[in-house]
Amino acid sequence: MELARARALFDPDRVRLEQHDPARDRTALRRLAVWAQRFSPVVAVDDTSSEGDMSPDGLLLDLSGCAPTWGGEGRLVEAAMKHLQRLGFNARIATGPTFGCAWAIARFGDRNASIVEIDDVRTALAPMPIAALRVDSKTIEQLAHVGIERVSQLLDMPRATLPSRFGETLLLRLDQALGHAIETIEPIRPVPPPRVERVFDGPTDRIEAIEHTVRELLEQITHEFARRGCGARCLDIELLRSDLGPERLSVTLGLPSRSPKHLWQLIRPKLERAHLGFGVEAIRMEARAVAPIRHEQAEHAHASQEASPSEADRAWAELLDTLGNQLGADRVLHAELRASHLPERAFRMGRAGEAPERVQAGVTQGDRPTVLFEHPDPVDVIALTPDGPVHRVRWRGEDLAVSACTGPERIGSEWWRSQEDGSDRSRDYFMVDVEDGRRIWIARSIQRERWYVHGIWA
Repeated sequence: MELARARALFDPDRVRLEQHDPARDRTALRRLAVWAQRFSPVVAVDDTSSEGDMSPDGLLLDLSGCAPTWGGEGRLVEAAMKHLQRLGFNARIATGPTFGCAWAIARFGDRNASIVEIDDVRTALAPMPIAALRVDSKTIEQLAHVGIERVSQLLDMPRATLPSRFGETLLLRLDQALGHAIETIEPIRPVPPPRVERVFDGPTDRIEAIEHTVRELLEQITHEFARRGCGARCLDIELLRSDLGPERLSVTLGLPSRSPKHLWQLIRPKLERAHLGFGVEAIRMEARAVAPIRHEQAEHAHASQEASPSEADRAWAELLDTLGNQLGADRVLHAELRASHLPERAFRMGRAGEAPERVQAGVTQGDRPTVLFEHPDPVDVIALTPDGPVHRVRWRGEDLAVSACTGPERIGSEWWRSQEDGSDRSRDYFMVDVEDGRRIWIARSIQRERWYVHGIWA
């Protein structure tokens, strides 16, 4: 569809224009092929589409011996369709005795999911258009010029006349679809994760020897990272003990790294606490998760005293890695803005190092306390009028006189949420200075007519 026509048919604000990136499509298709290996160990990207003047947008799976593990081809196709729908894809699936037959039925059949038996191949292909044979547009036009538009018409023609008039590719594609010619595919072969191992001559419980070996393995695996242009996101170390099961150590990183120094700083505290038993017989190291690292110039002649933004980001990420692996990733948090005007909902605590959610959240211009209580404290208040200002406060067993009071600031409820929770109701806030010098944030629930302290300026 032309862009002008799309904008005429639909709301212009809903028409989104993006440049087509064939390389990105192919990368996504290869990733989907790796994912599809849960159904068959032999999965290939459909390169035959490009020969037929079509962009590659399909996968070829060899299901030989795979159907019984799923309870039959029907259940396998059903499971594949459900999984693809959960990923957000609209898919058409067909199984057949040949790749050419399955390709044709999936693209030109009348159902989204089809199964063709070996005796029904000729019958299933007969009503298909010539394009179902994966031939180029020039051959299709030549055949249409002589009135051949269906596979059934092509099957009625003498085979000897086809190569000389329309090329040998047409006859090859026809034979591949019918199973008279062999067709092979080039399956996706996932690259195994980087892994190194060292086996000792005998069990050892000397921590110095174990640490030295681990550092040597780190050097080896980081060289492999550099060769692949990637870094570790999760690194597993396995100590094979002579008298006990393996001792497994794992470190997780926010950004991919191939720095032996940084990785050793994360591993060493865990290694010092590891139980070695009667001795370690072997050490294995594997990068369970890796990610690409962009090549950057590490040094240059006119380097300034200040660190570059990338170096500062790297140092910050290494600090978060150290804290997260020593304290636990769930304990190293940072605040993220949220789209809410209620103080307790205007932010959320997320894992440090993770990309924050993109929300359109405005920061209020009002003064806010530096410490916001997770559970507001009930407080007794003496006010000059029912709505304030506050004259005296009794909080946490102390009777405090008020030296200054600013407010009220009305914060309304979120009308789109349920009103069953008291925190959603409207409230008035007062910034109160008490006699001992503290400044506290007092709120009055309008519906419940209760007062409580929600925060304090530290």
